[in-house]
Amino acid sequence: MRGCLLVLGTLLMPRVLLFVYWITGTFAKSDPWNGWLIPLLGFFFLPATTLTFGLCHVYASGEFSPLWIIGMVFAVLYDLGSSGNAEASRRSR
Repeated sequence: MRGCLLVLGTLLMPRVLLFVYWITGTFAKSDPWNGWLIPLLGFFFLPATTLTFGLCHVYASGEFSPLWIIGMVFAVLYDLGSSGNAEASRRSR
């Protein structure tokens, strides 16, 4: 159940979840980025990818697996699709 809620939340509001995880210190357990610049850029440009990377790093103990790679591919496609959709909507106005 928890995994389904994470996926649903990631798709609906990745920036809000990134902020919540930053405030609650969920990513502080293993600091997947070793700094603050990458998460800050990810917050503005690729929020679902940044969130997915952090969650995979924390919950998979930093080990690469096929599921992690599939999740990252879908997150990148989601981010690129949502930004492309926003651009197409802006042009149609």
